[in-house]
Amino acid sequence: MTTKQAFICAAIVGASLCRAQTNIVYYGANTNALNVVFEDTNLSVSNQTLIVTDLNICLQSEWGKKIKIYFRNKEDTIGYFDFINRDVYYRGFPRDIVATPSGPALHIPQWLSNAYTNSFAFTAAHSNIVATAYEFVAFLNSTNFPNIQANDWPNYYFAKNTTDAELIADAPRSIWGLAEFTYYPPSIRSFGYMKSKAEPGSEWFVMTIPFSYFPFDGIMSSSATPAIWHDGRWKFMDMEWFRPPDPQ
Repeated sequence: MTTKQAFICAAIVGASLCRAQTNIVYYGANTNALNVVFEDTNLSVSNQTLIVTDLNICLQSEWGKKIKIYFRNKEDTIGYFDFINRDVYYRGFPRDIVATPSGPALHIPQWLSNAYTNSFAFTAAHSNIVATAYEFVAFLNSTNFPNIQANDWPNYYFAKNTTDAELIADAPRSIWGLAEFTYYPPSIRSFGYMKSKAEPGSEWFVMTIPFSYFPFDGIMSSSATPAIWHDGRWKFMDMEWFRPPDPQ
């Protein structure tokens, strides 16, 4: 494992998970174990470890606890992950279950391991910004977040064509609503540059933050909200200006 890879694994997503077994993910309400198999047989062990680490970060959220496996034979698969919302972490999250000599396994197609390899290089090149993203998520789950002063809200929320005064006026309602959620660390795959719809020709560094919440029907649900690196810090981003970042 290179120095950059070690930084991604240990400093960003947590050293304890990096010591987990390379080929196992844990999902569902009972933290069920499932083997992982990679289509790319030449993928390095270090990259396999990083990918499985990121998958476990995703699967340990409330969203991951809702996943179930349904078994059925179809083409080369014997089953699939059943998601409430597949795109909470990133588009194309793996779901196919295949048979292996060791039993059922989550299949990681080569296009996805290639995409992860690109994401590792991208996040390592922006390591300081990415590291602060995980600090931002921890802050959102702390008791400090609901107690933000209205005058400070422009430091935490980005909305194009909106004045600081307008953000401040709306701060109590915005903070109250966003503080109702439980936030989870983002996938490495969620970071990237987004071409600005508001400023043609410019790009914004963005990510998506998964969260869980109780809607009016009382059943736990999961979704994701965008954030932008702006003025040297992470901020929530108005959905009007967001689209998923360009693939890395």
